[in-house]
Amino acid sequence: MFILLAAVVAFVPLQDSAHTTTPVQPAVGSSVALNLGIIHTGVSLGNSHRWNGFRINLRDGGVRKVNGISVSLWKAKQNGNRDASFNGMSVGLVGPEGGRLRGLNIGVVGVLANHDMVGVNIGGGALVSEGSIGGLNIGALGTASLGRTTGITIGGLGVYSRGGIHGATAGPLAVISEGDVAGLTLGGLGVASGGALKGVSVGGLGIYAKGKIAGITIGPLGVVGRDQILGLNISAITVSGRGRVGGLTVAGLVVSSAEVIEGIAVSGYRIETPKLLGFAVAPYNRIRGEQRGITIGVLNHANALHGLQIGLINHAGNNPAGLRWLPLLNFHP
Repeated sequence: MFILLAAVVAFVPLQDSAHTTTPVQPAVGSSVALNLGIIHTGVSLGNSHRWNGFRINLRDGGVRKVNGISVSLWKAKQNGNRDASFNGMSVGLVGPEGGRLRGLNIGVVGVLANHDMVGVNIGGGALVSEGSIGGLNIGALGTASLGRTTGITIGGLGVYSRGGIHGATAGPLAVISEGDVAGLTLGGLGVASGGALKGVSVGGLGIYAKGKIAGITIGPLGVVGRDQILGLNISAITVSGRGRVGGLTVAGLVVSSAEVIEGIAVSGYRIETPKLLGFAVAPYNRIRGEQRGITIGVLNHANALHGLQIGLINHAGNNPAGLRWLPLLNFHP
C-alpha cells in the first residue's frame, strides 16, 4: 500500500478539515475553450468537456469524454474528472486523470484512473487505479490497483494489487496481491499472494501464499504456503506448507508439510511430515506417521514404514521389536 499512498499524494492536494462538518464539493470547471472544428471535432484549446481529435488544456475539470489526443499541463481539479473517459492518447506533464483511460496514457508524475486504465500505461512516478489496470503497465516508482492487474506490469519499486495479478509482473522491491497471482512473477525481495500463486514465481528473499502454490517456485530464504505447494519448489532455507507438498522439492535446510509430502524431496538437514509418498533424501528424515516409499539419510525415522530406509540408523515403528532399530537398512513390505 505504500505505493498507492505515494502516488495518491502526488495527485490529491491536502485539505484542512478541522472545521468542516459537511463534505465540500469542489467546482469542476467550466467548458471554456477555443475550438477549431465542428460538432465537437477538430482542434480544441482549453477545457472542452467533449471532444474528438486534438485537445490541449492547462487543467482539466468536468471533462466527460475525449476521443483522440489529449494533453494536460497540470493535474486535474479535485474530483473534476472522476467520470471522464479518454480514448486514444492521453499525455500529462503531471499526468492524465480520469474515470476510464483507454489507449496510450503517459504521465511525467503518473497516471490516475478512478475506474480503470487499459492499453499502454506509463508513469514517471506511479500508476494508480481504483479499479483495474491492464495492458503494458510501467510505473517508475510502482503500480497500485484496487482491482485486477493484467498484462505486462513493471513497478520500479513494487507492484500492488487488491484484486489479483495475471501476466508477467516484476517489482524490484516486491510483488504483493490480496488476490490470486498467475503467470511470470518476479519480486526483488519477495512475492506475496493473499490467494493462489501459479506459474513461474521468483522472490529475491522468499515466496508466501495463503492459497495454493503451483508451478515453478524459487525463494532463496523460503517458500511458505498455507495451502498446497505443488511443482518444482526450490529454496536455500526452507519449503514449508500446511497442506500437501508435492513434485520436486529442494531446500537447503528443511522441507516440511503438515499433511503429506509426495514425489521427490531433498533437504540439506531435515525432512518432516506426517506422511510420505515417494522419495526423500536428507540427513534426518522424520516421518511422524506413514512412509510409503524410500528415505535415504543418516537417521531415518518412520512410525509406520511401508517401503525402504537406507541410512546409518533406521527406525520403523511397525516392525517387530527386534527389527525396529537397524543400521544401514530397514524394510517393511
